[in-house]
Amino acid sequence: MKIDIISCCLEEGNLSFPLGALSIQTSLQNKLALDDQACMLYPYTISDDPILAANMASNRKSDFVGCSIYLWNRTWFDTFVATLKEKSPSTIVFAGGTEVTANPMSFDLDLFRFLTLGEGEESTALAIGQLARGENPSGTGILTKGDQVTYAYPQDLNTIPSIFLSGNGDTLIATSPSILWEMTRGCPFGCSFCFESKGLRSVRSYDYERIEQELDYLVKHQVEDVFILDPTFNLDKKRTVKLLSLLIAKAPTMHFTFELRAELLDAELADLFAQLNCSLQIGLQSSDKSILKAINRRFDPDIFTSKIGLLNQRGIVFGLDLIIGLPLDTFQTFTESLDYAIGLKPSNIDIFALALLPGTKLAEQADSLGLIHAPTSPYIIERSPSYTPEDIAKALRLKEACDLFYTKGQACMWIHTLCEATELKASAILLLFNTYCDFLSKKQGIDIQGLDIYELQEQFIKALLKKLNKNQFLPALRSFMELHQGIAFLQETGENPVVSLSYDLDELALLDTMTISKFVKTHPRLKTQAYGIFLEEDGSVSFEEQNA
Repeated sequence: MKIDIISCCLEEGNLSFPLGALSIQTSLQNKLALDDQACMLYPYTISDDPILAANMASNRKSDFVGCSIYLWNRTWFDTFVATLKEKSPSTIVFAGGTEVTANPMSFDLDLFRFLTLGEGEESTALAIGQLARGENPSGTGILTKGDQVTYAYPQDLNTIPSIFLSGNGDTLIATSPSILWEMTRGCPFGCSFCFESKGLRSVRSYDYERIEQELDYLVKHQVEDVFILDPTFNLDKKRTVKLLSLLIAKAPTMHFTFELRAELLDAELADLFAQLNCSLQIGLQSSDKSILKAINRRFDPDIFTSKIGLLNQRGIVFGLDLIIGLPLDTFQTFTESLDYAIGLKPSNIDIFALALLPGTKLAEQADSLGLIHAPTSPYIIERSPSYTPEDIAKALRLKEACDLFYTKGQACMWIHTLCEATELKASAILLLFNTYCDFLSKKQGIDIQGLDIYELQEQFIKALLKKLNKNQFLPALRSFMELHQGIAFLQETGENPVVSLSYDLDELALLDTMTISKFVKTHPRLKTQAYGIFLEEDGSVSFEEQNA
């Protein structure tokens, strides 16, 4: 018996590690007693030709070909499977993944011998074992033509063999810039836009001993960057403290990304996160209580702000998520949410248009709520009673501006000063930046993405202050910006930049708390001084005056 597992990621990058496909491969090898060559993983990206990939699979003449199908690769796999079955009709094709679980009836079961719904490590091995014995595949989480839909969620995660300890991850770990790692599956929060909204998956965790062994493996293989997939890493405080203490003790320099619930943070957890090389991602989604209530989320802005304050007080890097087009959302409430988020000083803001994912409560309620969305993957919102298509397009332009100006331009430390200088809200500045970029692109034929973001920011702000008759703030603002841009450049590239400042370093630090109007009145501009910026061994940043 010979089995191919096919994965297809969005692109080569930080999240291209095919954890799900690797887990299916490892389980099949373990549960069906297959050697490494009998069950192979073939990883692709969206940019790869699915027809060529199908032809290669056909030439390998495997008995089974499994497809790991998600929202973003559905079209790619539609082409892949159609081509493969045309070239090799006798090959048994099966599929699993979140898109299969969410929308199983959209798949042609004349092409697919079976689908696995839910978590497929056990059900996939069961189905292939049955087919190998000449039986029809059947069981919880296995769907064939005419079957009732059921879902499989193994209750004891420790029965699932480790992709790391088995050695199956060795090759990909050696070439991946980042790897995915899970310690827990499931989420108790029933947010209606999420796959977890129906509560099908209980919260289940891997044993501490297994996690420690896998961490030892990651340290041994010199992994530098890890994205923890747990939906809410800090759900269980006692367990979170124990795991963070383990990571601090064994992998203090490895970079980790965690997804958290801000409301569950406290000073003890924040102190532990501060001892790690890590970044946190937190789902805000909206700052409007009525919008969040409509999707089964609770929100108290005072509590949320105070919890984020714990992170800012300790210099912990964190990002926030926002969604465009939730029920009751409008362009106005979205801009208010964006301004609230920026006011919390996250390092990045990830903004998504609402996807009405099949299998979620919100998708089931879409008709009654008047949510019109694309009928096929990725199921993106197109209009709602409170959001016109024009406003959605405007919000997406605002998202693009935020991605470029705020996140890529790392403006979190100085955008509040720009808002004071211009007397504009951050969302208004970002819309003006989007207009400015459109002008450069469409009127002057300039490739915006090809420009240095820091130079683009400076050009835009210089033009904006001139238009608003606020030029008196330019020297201070430009120096404050260049100081933080230099630090960001150093941390991002490891190279030592030289910045030119019109004020002393200690004076510029006052702009963190002092208004720019007061600063300009009380601190006269000095002769421009160049400073080199350096990263010390202990991780601190130092400055050295540069001679002319």
